[in-house]
Amino acid sequence: MTLSSTKLPPLRYQYLDFLRGFAALLVIYQHTVDFAMMARQDVILNATESGIAHFFTRQLGLGEAGVCIFLMVSGFVVPFSLASYPVKPVTTFVIHRFFRLYPAYWLSAVLGLIFVWWRFGSEHGGNEISWLMFFANLTMFQAFIGIENIIGSYWTLTLELLFYITCIYLFKRKKLTSLKSILMFFVGLLILREVLRHVPTISAYYWNVFSYLRYTGYMFFGLLFREWLFKGDKAAAKNAIIILALTFVSFAGKDILRIWSLQAEYLKTPMTQFAAIAIFVLVTSIFKTGGKTGDFLGKISYSMYLFHPVIFYPLYTYCWITLPPEIQAHPHLFFLLSAILTIIFSYFSYRWIENPAIAWGKHITQRRNGSREQSQQLLFAQTEHGKTATQIG
Repeated sequence: MTLSSTKLPPLRYQYLDFLRGFAALLVIYQHTVDFAMMARQDVILNATESGIAHFFTRQLGLGEAGVCIFLMVSGFVVPFSLASYPVKPVTTFVIHRFFRLYPAYWLSAVLGLIFVWWRFGSEHGGNEISWLMFFANLTMFQAFIGIENIIGSYWTLTLELLFYITCIYLFKRKKLTSLKSILMFFVGLLILREVLRHVPTISAYYWNVFSYLRYTGYMFFGLLFREWLFKGDKAAAKNAIIILALTFVSFAGKDILRIWSLQAEYLKTPMTQFAAIAIFVLVTSIFKTGGKTGDFLGKISYSMYLFHPVIFYPLYTYCWITLPPEIQAHPHLFFLLSAILTIIFSYFSYRWIENPAIAWGKHITQRRNGSREQSQQLLFAQTEHGKTATQIG
């Protein structure tokens, strides 16, 4: 099975934008509510809200569910853009991805250095600015050289880049949807993780980095699930189930064996990841939820993910802790304020940074590929004209 056999849908699907925006809100909810509950021990939280927040952030883990949905959507969408470029697909893909990801990310890194790493850190136990760390973070690959993320949620972006590199390799070998190739990559990551666990010189930080690589399984599930959904390919459906099961077990296998005890610590991972899988599958195959709000949130979801810590850290430091305790007792109010401000900031980030950068990427590739693309289009037109003439004759 190769990518060239895949029918690519011609339109942007609104339900994917809905999923992106919904996933971003889940991540924001997890981080802001969790933070508001932990940051001030002297504030007596509203009992009802505290119970709700505890269930969704500690027993279920909405943030992790949001990340899993994000990654499945990436696998569903991004790799297939490789086949949509008629000229120099790999070069075009790399240029488009670079301008899609890096400009907004660099702004996030600068603001994160000031408002998250340095400013908030210095007032609450302290983080000094390391310029090596800052410049390493600009690459998105900082985790692989043992350097901390300026903003904790950057780990998923490193994962995305690794997934892109793997997809390019498989695409060039015409193995992008090959179960054997995907299994070799994913199982290799699992084996490497276990080997590193027993190497005494490997730090816990490095081992955690390689533990995160298991999430690529959800990206490959999204890739194979799309093959089944758009083509009705039963083999693709079987392959998607195999990758999904392997990924799920790699995270929740030990907990599943003890799930019958009904203890919260064993229920969290299986429940969270099952919920993410169910939401993704149902929205992409049955409900296909869309609408203007979902479309809007989907378009700005990358900025929402990047900038929400830049919003809620200073909001807490300079505003929230100055409010009366009876207001601070409501962690969901902090989430609501953070989400609204993040959406506003993300709209302008998308309008002034992301969208122009995406346009620049397209402009560069059009200039690089223009003459070859025109010749291919002319050849295609001549071929079609010849077919028509033959049919008429």
